[in-house]
Amino acid sequence: MIKYIYTFFLAFFVSFSFIRCEEFNIKHLPLHENGRVKPLDTFLKNQLLILYGKRTLKSSALPENFNSKKLNADDWFFDLILNPEESNKYKVFNISNPELVSSLGLDWSPAHRYNINEVLTGLQIQFDYISAIQQKPKEELTPFDQKLLQLYNNAIQFQQLTYSLSCLTPSIIIQDSLNAKRLNIKEGDKLSYFQLMKKATELGPIVNNLVNKNKTEWTESDYELQYVLTVLNEIDQDKFANNLKIIPPEDSSLNSNWLSPWELMDGREIGPNQKQLLDQLESYLKFRINDDEDNQNFTINNYKNTLLKSFNHLINIDHLKLETWLNKFNIFYKSVAFYLLSFILLLLSWIIKPKMFQKIALSSIIVGLIFHFIGILCRMIIMQRPPVSTLYESILFVGVISVIFSLILEINRKDGIGIFIGSVIGSILHFVGFGYANDGDTLEVLVAVLNSNFWLSTHVTTITIGYGASLFAGLIGHVYLLQIIINPSNSKLIKNIHANLFGATLFALFFTLFGTILGGIWADQSWGRFWGWDPKENGALLIVMWQIMMLHLRLTGLVKPLGFALGMVLNNIVVILAWFGVNLLSIGLHSYGFAEGIAINITLFVTFELITGFGTYYWAKKKFIK
Repeated sequence: MIKYIYTFFLAFFVSFSFIRCEEFNIKHLPLHENGRVKPLDTFLKNQLLILYGKRTLKSSALPENFNSKKLNADDWFFDLILNPEESNKYKVFNISNPELVSSLGLDWSPAHRYNINEVLTGLQIQFDYISAIQQKPKEELTPFDQKLLQLYNNAIQFQQLTYSLSCLTPSIIIQDSLNAKRLNIKEGDKLSYFQLMKKATELGPIVNNLVNKNKTEWTESDYELQYVLTVLNEIDQDKFANNLKIIPPEDSSLNSNWLSPWELMDGREIGPNQKQLLDQLESYLKFRINDDEDNQNFTINNYKNTLLKSFNHLINIDHLKLETWLNKFNIFYKSVAFYLLSFILLLLSWIIKPKMFQKIALSSIIVGLIFHFIGILCRMIIMQRPPVSTLYESILFVGVISVIFSLILEINRKDGIGIFIGSVIGSILHFVGFGYANDGDTLEVLVAVLNSNFWLSTHVTTITIGYGASLFAGLIGHVYLLQIIINPSNSKLIKNIHANLFGATLFALFFTLFGTILGGIWADQSWGRFWGWDPKENGALLIVMWQIMMLHLRLTGLVKPLGFALGMVLNNIVVILAWFGVNLLSIGLHSYGFAEGIAINITLFVTFELITGFGTYYWAKKKFIK
């Protein structure tokens, strides 16, 4: 076990050193969204997830003549920026509702993919209806209304992305020598909206002269100038595209707002450092158009130097790189892959060669745990806070705690039961986490009352360890009942499993009880009362009371080992209702955990536990009575 720990720390520090040494690139560009600074890579992947349902474009969304089967989010974004007139070649809108497709006048596609032109044409048909339902309260909207509004908002978001940097794109060619001289540029140079606005002093008198000049006297320079003004007016229509908050505030205040390039085009004074960033972004776009990779890298490096020189108090480059690496590496997918492999190998060990396959299964689950732990550690470094602060993070943490408990059990027993429990609970919780990750950015900023690193590292971490220990005990309860059904004559093994179940329950009770008390102290400091019968508080108390009840019944002999095992299986239901179920109420002060669409999953879980719990209990009772 020690060698795996050494391997873990060596792998982490080598990986982190490599990430720090990685060259700063376009994916690392910082921007501000939802209260935090994140890399452009995260922002674009989440935008694509909202529109398309995935973080990378697959072949079904790409043009038929595309030379690859997938396209990264950043390449897709910059192609939109530089070629907005071709934005309809990407079928990024995922519309799987037949009623919605029909209402938009679209042809049904088995792939459920549509381009922006198809969507905008369909939304024009429904514009009056959209205007009407926008005035309705959310609770009065039908599922169709919600999907239609979501599509409408997605279309706006797509348009904002497409034109978010149009003010910096070099797209206006100056061919006339006189105009080139007036603007102090070379003939044939391409200028952006931003560059021309900076030359307003030179342009002002020329434009006034053009307005006062008879059109019959216009020269080629005048006609080109008219063309330039027309194009400027067209580009000016893109100023709605201000969702790319990529320019930090010029002042040193942490509370100042980040701005989009278009917001800096409204006539306000642009700070010297902000101007430098805009110039470098414009240069990058120019070099990207010309496919000049060396100068692209040179410009991005200058951009990084400007950030470090003038905005270092707002940005941590290492954290941006780490988050981009985490996005690329998909570490939790690798973790669940090793958990599943461990489960399969364990099954093979029970069928073919127990020793060899069981050792490989143990190695596999340890590797999965290492990936799992590194992923959580990376998130802690990026957000500079304890491991558990949101509902999604609690899923990750409960998973890693449960696997650790399972490995401790396996080291103690060496019979594969710990591997079985760890691989099952680790895999299931990972898949639950993936469902939440598909909602968008999982590195959320907390509301002020919850943003306390001390209490997050004490109360929240402790109570979450209690959740993990409780689920771990519940799975041992399942194993106990199954063992009696499979091998009722092995009384020694059955007694050992019961002892493990009893110890796990005591461990779970300690952490849930201690965590609940800490939560009351935090509540007293934050809200002025130790206990307020909040749904989350009630849920935590219910877990404690259930475990105390089961331990009391077992110690007094009112329930036998079979009944105790069933009670701890049912404890899984109590834990899930306290952990997730209270979120369905959408009330209470613990706003960090609210979620939608989990009622069906909770119902399925409760039904499964009731059927398997009582089913195995009565089956085991027929085979083994003690």
